[in-house]
Amino acid sequence: MHRFRPRVLSVFMALAVASLMATSAVAQPMMGPPGAQNGKGDWAIVLGGGVAVRPTFEGSDRYRVLPVPFFSVTYRDMISLDATGLNAYWRYENLQIGGGITYNLGRTTDGGYFGRGDSRLAGMGDVPVTVGIRGFANYRLGPVVLGTSITKFFVEGNNGLLIDGGIGIPYRVTDRLTLNGRVSTTWADGNYMRNFFGVTAAQSAASRFPTFAATSGIKDINLSLGAQYRLTDHWLVSTNLRFTQLLSSAQDSPLSFADRSVTGMVIFGYRF
Repeated sequence: MHRFRPRVLSVFMALAVASLMATSAVAQPMMGPPGAQNGKGDWAIVLGGGVAVRPTFEGSDRYRVLPVPFFSVTYRDMISLDATGLNAYWRYENLQIGGGITYNLGRTTDGGYFGRGDSRLAGMGDVPVTVGIRGFANYRLGPVVLGTSITKFFVEGNNGLLIDGGIGIPYRVTDRLTLNGRVSTTWADGNYMRNFFGVTAAQSAASRFPTFAATSGIKDINLSLGAQYRLTDHWLVSTNLRFTQLLSSAQDSPLSFADRSVTGMVIFGYRF
């Protein structure tokens, strides 16, 4: 019973994270977070579900297709809750500033259907689930949105620091169809790189991988392409693809079977 509860929690969190494949768990809300438009009164709520595809772990060349739930709750366009975490933010004209609580699911050596990892990581040991805090800022400059965030995790073994920066271009084609594109990059500190891409002498002896000293640096660059279509006043469909290129120690690590990957999702939602 004591093992069952953490396992159920991990599966639920994995499903929740997959539901926002377009937005990593450390990404900041953009100028118009999901659910912030067309809500009734103080609340804007979107619930739904769909299908997502993702690599089994960062650097993997194997993929999983997962059924996923989706949720987004916004209160007075100041507080939001979704699969990336809980946020509070403030707007002034074209500027948005805020912060919140987030998490990272880590990595396991067996993975399982909903887990992050696979059997090739045997002997590496698990990277634990962790919680973190983040701060973010976005600025709308004409047709583009400039955004940056900083996230710090705290659990030993998954206590890294990530800094994200990107340029997004939301484009409303019609009243029902909106397209989005974003280019971003992420810098990771030495702790994060060692936890996810490094191989110690002990890990090397227990696994199939040679030792590797991962260092801080630009972890990756991403291109995200998305579309949202309002089927009715309440029903919507959203799709997103994200292309990732690993860089520096993340690319050179023996744990990276592929330095390029694609993640994607299709979600149907109901806006209350």
